[in-house]
Amino acid sequence: MENTATPDQSVATLAPQNEIIEGSNPEDANEMVTRYVVVEINNNNYGMPTASTVELMSSDMTQVTRVPQSPDFISGVINHRGTIIPVIDMRSLLGFDPRSEEANKLSVTFQELKDDHVNWLAALQDSVYQNTEFHKATDPTQCSFGKWYQTILDGSSSMSRFSAEDPILKSLIERFDVPHRKIHALAEEVLKLKNNGETDKAIAMINKTRETSLVQMCELFNQILAAVASKLDSMLVITEVGARKAAIAVDAVSFVVDCKDDSVEALPDTADNIEFLSGLVHQADGSYILIADLVHVYNTACPAA
Repeated sequence: MENTATPDQSVATLAPQNEIIEGSNPEDANEMVTRYVVVEINNNNYGMPTASTVELMSSDMTQVTRVPQSPDFISGVINHRGTIIPVIDMRSLLGFDPRSEEANKLSVTFQELKDDHVNWLAALQDSVYQNTEFHKATDPTQCSFGKWYQTILDGSSSMSRFSAEDPILKSLIERFDVPHRKIHALAEEVLKLKNNGETDKAIAMINKTRETSLVQMCELFNQILAAVASKLDSMLVITEVGARKAAIAVDAVSFVVDCKDDSVEALPDTADNIEFLSGLVHQADGSYILIADLVHVYNTACPAA
């Protein structure tokens, strides 16, 4: 995304994606326009008025202190320039799973994909020792990992977005291809040795593959999981509503945009999670920005004393 915010960045330093466009009609210059910081939450864009936005920072740049018995949508509190303020988890407030859950799900998926190839080699070894048919997939595109890998290549996986935005992560994912194909190519050679009665050679090849290609794949899983987990750190948008101040945790900060007030449309009746939204704005590229109702967010998450 363009104009991605860096840690501890002032909103004023984010260049607007769209400038106010004044037409030939003099009245156009008098149209009411609001500038929004556009943030990402669960792959959706949300706009927060810059008039209520003080500062942007990464969550790993400050200590979030948990508060016992707080609701799920309060991550804790931080010390912001000498003032203790609450951290509002917008994912939780809007009913989405926490970002930590994404990392947990990916960790479970990776462990299953690791186990799949551990079991694949074990089944090949059993086939040699017991002189039985080998029924696992020999085509690298047909195993569980191969199918998962294909979803990244065709863009249908959430990992596709991460890899598209991060060339290092993309390179790590691409490195799966060679060791994965070597593991599956092993079957033909091992089964040929088995049929020729060369059991020891067949088992030696399997053990060597465990120590090389399988280890390489497992190390790549660990590196990719660590890389994705680091990208799941939240951004904090420090906001003010009246005399109240809070940090709002979002997935990412994308850009600043100017929107004409009369371009804000009512939310459709079928829309989800509309309680904390006041409308939406369609963009020229066909996307839309959901406008956050910060007053209602504050009244729910950190009501005035």
